[in-house]
Amino acid sequence: MILIGLAVGLPALALNLDAIISGTQADVERLLGPLLVAALGGLLFIVGLVLNAVRAVIVRGGLPAERYRGPAIFVLLLLGLIVGNVVALGAGGEAIALVSGGPLTVGGSLVLLTAVQVGMLTVVGGLVVAPRALAGLRLAPRGRVGRGILIGLGLAIPAWIGRTFLSLLVNLALEAVGITQQPGPIGQAISQADPTVLLVALLVVAPIAEELFFRGVVFNAWERERGPRAALYGSAALFAAIHDAFSVVPIFVLGIFLGRVYRATRSLPTTMALHAGFNAISLTLAFLIRLGILDLPI
Repeated sequence: MILIGLAVGLPALALNLDAIISGTQADVERLLGPLLVAALGGLLFIVGLVLNAVRAVIVRGGLPAERYRGPAIFVLLLLGLIVGNVVALGAGGEAIALVSGGPLTVGGSLVLLTAVQVGMLTVVGGLVVAPRALAGLRLAPRGRVGRGILIGLGLAIPAWIGRTFLSLLVNLALEAVGITQQPGPIGQAISQADPTVLLVALLVVAPIAEELFFRGVVFNAWERERGPRAALYGSAALFAAIHDAFSVVPIFVLGIFLGRVYRATRSLPTTMALHAGFNAISLTLAFLIRLGILDLPI
């Protein structure tokens, strides 16, 4: 069903992409048939993913407790992104305003900035936590939560310096071949959205949801099934894949660093604090630039 959905939906979109982008009345009328075909393909794809995930939970439920007993990680990620995009439909106007530079509402921008994370939390809760697919996993060692948070906050500083230096090198390499980095949705949101929304989305929701998914689920699932090396580099690669295309290399390296910290501490609060501290440094500098106090690239 998944393959049929892709085979039906993708060609219908690809062959009519230019007309879809132009969006004239004549194009809309002419594209009604192909759009319905694409919608049918998308529906088959989503239903296929859901059935695949449910079947995996049932079939793998009989495995020993030390194994990963949930759906394939790629299926989880796709379902999380689909749920996130459905949530984001409620803030479609905010997406248009974000691109055009128009005013953003507090509620709409919060939905837009946290939709993917909400999708991740939803699939983790329903397909990993509820069926106990990672039985025996603890969020942190007993009695070490506070110490772990302090360690994470401290490690955020060298992580930010390293990632920024690597980003500068990547930008210089891209400029050398004539490619200029364009601000992504997060960069645009930082310059336009309400500061309170940014604080909640980037310092609370993103660190909690992304660390639960990538270090909590992906790392542990692949470590149980494929070993520590696949867990480290695989979780970092998926972590980079959901971010801006220009940031793939720096975010991949950051993902490796987060994975190593998690492997050493076995504490999700530690990586959450590191992630939040990293975002806090970037956000603080962005606010200073937004207020005209600094004039530096970040």
